[in-house]
Amino acid sequence: MRPRANKGLAGALLLALAGQAAGAPQPPQPKPEARLKELESELQKGQQEQQEIKRRAQAAAEAAEKVRTEMVASARGVQENEDSLSELESQMGDLTNLEHDKSKALDLKRQQLNGALTAVERLAFWPTEALLAQPTSPADTVRSAILLRDVVPRLEAQVAELKSDIESLASVKADIAKQRQLIATAAGRLDAEHRRLAALYQKKQEVQVQTESERAAAEQRLKAMAAEASDLRDLMARLEEERKRREQEARERAAAEKAAREAQIAAQKAAKEAEEQARRAAHEAEVAAAKAAKEQHEREVAEARKAQEVQAAADKAAKEAEARAEAAARDAARAAERTAADQRQAAERANRPFSRAEGEMPFPARGRVVVRFGQEGEGQTQSKGLSIETRPDAQVIAPYNGQVVFAGEFRGYGLLLIIEHGEGYHTLLAGMARIDSTVGQHLTTGEPVGVMGQGEGKPLLYVELRHNGQPVNPLPWLTARKAKVSG
Repeated sequence: MRPRANKGLAGALLLALAGQAAGAPQPPQPKPEARLKELESELQKGQQEQQEIKRRAQAAAEAAEKVRTEMVASARGVQENEDSLSELESQMGDLTNLEHDKSKALDLKRQQLNGALTAVERLAFWPTEALLAQPTSPADTVRSAILLRDVVPRLEAQVAELKSDIESLASVKADIAKQRQLIATAAGRLDAEHRRLAALYQKKQEVQVQTESERAAAEQRLKAMAAEASDLRDLMARLEEERKRREQEARERAAAEKAAREAQIAAQKAAKEAEEQARRAAHEAEVAAAKAAKEQHEREVAEARKAQEVQAAADKAAKEAEARAEAAARDAARAAERTAADQRQAAERANRPFSRAEGEMPFPARGRVVVRFGQEGEGQTQSKGLSIETRPDAQVIAPYNGQVVFAGEFRGYGLLLIIEHGEGYHTLLAGMARIDSTVGQHLTTGEPVGVMGQGEGKPLLYVELRHNGQPVNPLPWLTARKAKVSG
């Protein structure tokens, strides 16, 4: 603002001189003092606007953190509903197979029983006298009667068994109807959670508008790095250089902030010492004035003594008040120290080294592990990570705190997301249909980062863990869960 003021004043003076030289009447020019006041007013207004922008930025950051917590909870709800729906569909398949088996067995029994009932029914239409008139021997007639007597109880037993099978089949069909209702209810809950999570994504995009340009620049820089990388190891090396550069910048900013804080503390200390010196000088002047008044007014000794007693009482009260204030200040300082200690402990827990998280990381997606680390896959090559078979549109989350260092297409991987956790550890997630995180974004454990796709077969999420660029088995780092693991 100051260079603009100088230019404005210089321009006004040049115009005034040019008008006098030309001898022509010129409009009145503003005085330098008025222009200076105007500039100071604009400067003050700009400072107020800057404070307002800082306040809005702080509010946006708090809102973004709140939305992030809600997104983590919503993503956990989506994954739990995915597990429930998969279990219900599996039970539905078992019930459908049972219904098919019972229906097939029932049809076979019905066919067998129909033949026997037809023969018995034909014999029942013949009276006893007609049997005697049949052109058969009496022995055959007796055997037919005996056979009929044995068949009827068996037919009655088969009819009862057939009735029981029909009732059992009806019960299975009723269970199937209930199971379909449960599946419809679970699918409705899952759809509601998806809509809620979509709304949270929209809200998060709105509160993060102010940082979009910086993220876009970082993303463009990382895309250029990916285009230049000859293979994934080259890409990881470039990302490591980028991380070191960011850490160096962070250290320089921290050193500058520390120097500013130390200068502020020194200034406050000097001001406090000056105030204490002024208070002592005022007290000494007061004592000297009282002594001079005592020497000059001996006749008012009694009144002076009384005044001194009153002053002593006031001093005592002041000392007691000062002692109480000091005690309150000490209590406030101890409370502040405890609060700072609690905050440091919380920060230490949040920033716990990745190497201490083994066995505590959640699975990035719910499903069944179909390919393990080191298992031979297509082309007789050993897998460098895990492949998880998920539901269509399954939710994918961050397995641990970290920063997104790559998000986009990469040859051989499709959509690839790389999260840096520190200490040389990186998590690679591939196979998603959509990535909802951007380069430079800081993630917390459980925060949603993407969604799986849909297709003829079940989607596969590829999970790879690397330490200093070398793949390691991610399974021991993941927590136990209810989902089945094949192999």
